[in-house]
Amino acid sequence: MDSLLDRICQHFRITKEEYERISLPPSFSNLPLLDDNPIVLKAIKRLENVRENKGKILVYGDYDTDGVMSASILVRAFREFGIQTEGYLPSRYQDGYGLTASNVDKIFRKGYSLIFTCDNGVTAHEALKEAKKLGIEVIILDHHEFDDIPPETDIVIHPETTKYGDTAISAGYLSFVFSHALLRKMDPYLLSLGAVSTISDMMPFLSYNREIVRLMLEYMKKKPIAEFSMLTERRYIDESVFQMEIIPKINSIGRIEKGNMINRLLRYFVDRDPKMNAAISSWINEENEKRKELTKNALDELSVSPSDLAIVVQTSLPEGLNGLLASRLLATYQKPVAVFSPMEKDPSLLVGSLRSLEGVNILDVFKEINIPLLSKGGHPFAGGCSIRKEDFESFRKEYVFFALKHKIMEKNNDGIDILLNECNMKSYRLIETFSPFGLGWEAPKFLIKGLNPTTFTYLKGGKYLSIKLSEDTKIFSFSLGENSFEAGEKVNLLLNFRLNEFKGRLSLNLMAERAF
Repeated sequence: MDSLLDRICQHFRITKEEYERISLPPSFSNLPLLDDNPIVLKAIKRLENVRENKGKILVYGDYDTDGVMSASILVRAFREFGIQTEGYLPSRYQDGYGLTASNVDKIFRKGYSLIFTCDNGVTAHEALKEAKKLGIEVIILDHHEFDDIPPETDIVIHPETTKYGDTAISAGYLSFVFSHALLRKMDPYLLSLGAVSTISDMMPFLSYNREIVRLMLEYMKKKPIAEFSMLTERRYIDESVFQMEIIPKINSIGRIEKGNMINRLLRYFVDRDPKMNAAISSWINEENEKRKELTKNALDELSVSPSDLAIVVQTSLPEGLNGLLASRLLATYQKPVAVFSPMEKDPSLLVGSLRSLEGVNILDVFKEINIPLLSKGGHPFAGGCSIRKEDFESFRKEYVFFALKHKIMEKNNDGIDILLNECNMKSYRLIETFSPFGLGWEAPKFLIKGLNPTTFTYLKGGKYLSIKLSEDTKIFSFSLGENSFEAGEKVNLLLNFRLNEFKGRLSLNLMAERAF
């Protein structure tokens, strides 16, 4: 058998030389800049005019982590540039997504001379018309797809308009690059906010996206960022801690808060006041616990049949939590899911979150469904729509029929062959040299073959597989128990390496997800 390094390189389809290159220390020089881009320079010129005329800017963000990070970057950068700047994060429930005409009117009446959107704007046509009518300029910084109508404003900072590479980037990443052009310096904190948005918006972990995350993680090893450290009990923070703990907590505020309390997040990431942030971080953690409790209760109340071809349910959850419940059901049942709840502004309408896997394309669902969709959007595996309450049963039947025609592709059992004596911390450290892992560069899975189930041990009366390999390493599974195996048959385990931290002590869990 080849060395473990060779096997992992073969898995990622890279040579040893390419491995040596990607495992070099991260460098800021690997991030393309927009310092001399004509559109960016035009925006900077406009900002200089605002500063000279002592005008005020309102940065208009979004209620998810990308919107929070990008708004925080721009508010801090504009203030450092010498412009009186405030930020605003819209309420999912009161304002809805993106810049609205009614909010443009409020902003105008407060005396702002410029609105700078981030993570929204390219489809805000009514708001842009209102701004033009009132004579207030709007600069758009966004990364979402344009629709058929060009935005009615002079300056649109976008990956397409700036021709920023071939790999999609988040609004936070774009905001950081813009801040560099504005301030003509690299601010590690602003870079880190841009990196977090790259993780949160599930941008491909390739090229410069991977590099900005590596730069943040390297920076945090030297100087921890309190705003992130206060949202986890872990001392060792890698990209998985952001994915599984920190980002869900930030997102929970926009999902639960129905008023404008979400703007406390801007104070948290912009002002960075230690005393105030201690209180805000406690509040974020408390809100996240509420989010988890609401989602758990909704899950417990549902009646789902494992034989259903698709899961289509209606709950009383706040609409911002539909996506979380849909993702949980997808992970549990591995079949297409649609979760609906009443719209906050109009309970006669239902807001739905759809989730699926390879084989059932959500965008195709929207095309083929034969009932009126009042709104729709998303990508092949995650989307959202709104329908009239009386159309729910029709939607359910059509979604199930679509799932019957388009089967989810079964997961394969591909993994990198690994020997039992290679399942140790040394191998974990080798795997980490290929990190960070994310979309398009997923953490590798490993395959241990020919194990004898009669030697397995369990916890909770046989509910959870738990095999101790050494003092700091064990095989563990939440989905496999004593009833998962038949006596006398050897099995293969598909697993991934996960570092565990408990009371400051690090150990290695080999998380088994499947046996065959």
